[in-house]
Amino acid sequence: MSYQFINSDVALKEFCTHLQISNGLALDTEFMRTKTFYPSLALLQVYDGINLALIDPLLIEDWQPFVDILKNNKIEKYFHACSEDIEVFIRHFDCVPENILDSQILASFLDNPLSSGYATLIDKYLSIKLDKSETRTDWLQRPLTDRQCLYAANDVLYLLPLMHKLKSLLFDNGFLNAAYEECLNAVKRRSQSPQADEAYLQIKNAWQLRPIQLGYLKKLASWRFEYAKTHDMALNFVIHQDILWSLARYQPKSLSELSALGMNGKQLRLFGDTLLSILKKASEPVAQIKRMTDYPDYKKWSTLIKEAAEEISMKTGLNSELLVSKRHIEQFLRWHNHDMTEQPEILTGWRGKLFKRILIKDE
Repeated sequence: MSYQFINSDVALKEFCTHLQISNGLALDTEFMRTKTFYPSLALLQVYDGINLALIDPLLIEDWQPFVDILKNNKIEKYFHACSEDIEVFIRHFDCVPENILDSQILASFLDNPLSSGYATLIDKYLSIKLDKSETRTDWLQRPLTDRQCLYAANDVLYLLPLMHKLKSLLFDNGFLNAAYEECLNAVKRRSQSPQADEAYLQIKNAWQLRPIQLGYLKKLASWRFEYAKTHDMALNFVIHQDILWSLARYQPKSLSELSALGMNGKQLRLFGDTLLSILKKASEPVAQIKRMTDYPDYKKWSTLIKEAAEEISMKTGLNSELLVSKRHIEQFLRWHNHDMTEQPEILTGWRGKLFKRILIKDE
């Protein structure tokens, strides 16, 4: 297998000229993210069926030719498990590729698990076994080894024929359009950047706190989020979420009380006064977080939706795991109890065609 290693603006521009006439591209990224807020892009892989390139982002300065390809909606962009790749593109290129199709999502419409791995699908549909030995490796090291380059190239070399196979099978079973729609929805969800004032909702056990305590948690989580972004640190490497929860719960008033709640010496030196200042100010009450089980009709609707999913699965051959998730049930409950105005996903699009007649008649 031959590939081109691109590490200059001139070579990237020339390569992108060839890509402009393509109907579909297989893409992948290699990045590092251990203690950082943002992913650090280490390598880009692109294959159009003829030309395969490994692009070194550490040496490229002019990305505009590549961004133009990403934004070209006439070219389908094929990924496997694209959610983190999208975050990488937003961070490094300030754009979301147009016309994304995800092999993991397409495969789920063929009764495969939602989390099917790339190597598993390649083995199943192309009868090729891939070497996975470089899964955990330092992609920022230079020079990259031959084994690293081969592993990276394989991630797109076989993705293209896999996607052609999956699309053909989905055309035959009638769910190709639904799979396209599911990819579009997944990209929309992943493209939404997290907001500081909603960071408290991601804190474990936040639902246990009372409104005043939640007000403190909201301020603390917002501060941590902004600090982590500014200093490119993983959230829990600033202050662990369990400590934030305890600060909101007990509202300590001194450095010694902060220490008693789990903050170490370095954290006390860096953040102690700031956190005490946040906690000293009066908190605006925040509405208590509702869990699914807090809704009085939770059991009724949860059971009905799951039974409907099993019935639909039997008729269509679609995996019930694909048909409905915890998120879909929670959306429906919030909508049904007037905590959400937008129709839930289970009543719209391809799911709506399958579920609406069952759920609306029983409302």
